[in-house]
Amino acid sequence: MFYVDECIGFISNRLVQLFHRAFEKRLSAFGLTAAQFCVLSKLYEEEGLTQTELASRLHVESPTLVRTLDKMEESRLITRRKDPEDRRAYRIYLLERAHELRPKLERIGEEIQKMSLSGLSDNEIENLKRYLFIIWKNLEDNV
Repeated sequence: MFYVDECIGFISNRLVQLFHRAFEKRLSAFGLTAAQFCVLSKLYEEEGLTQTELASRLHVESPTLVRTLDKMEESRLITRRKDPEDRRAYRIYLLERAHELRPKLERIGEEIQKMSLSGLSDNEIENLKRYLFIIWKNLEDNV
């Protein structure tokens, strides 16, 4: 019999909601959202991505990302510059405020990661990640 409380999708959705709430609570002091945190984290890894590349790496739709980027630009976190090789594309760069926030934001990410994985061994954490990626791939290939 199917029980929704035991469904991986239901459990995963609840986890996403709780992660979102944990991030929003800590980020509000900086005037940031969880979505903006994800954008900044990805740009800390790879600055200068196009909007399309960034949307792809974050697994979000471009229109959703554009709204987030608009707010981030208004907050003086990022700037968008025309791509010299493709006039239709814009590349996204971090501004000084975003660079200044990086150590604080990385601490928040590490804190939430540590809190959420408390009680699991390193081996269990690696297995969990591996299993979640398998589930992700299974769904991605069949949806």
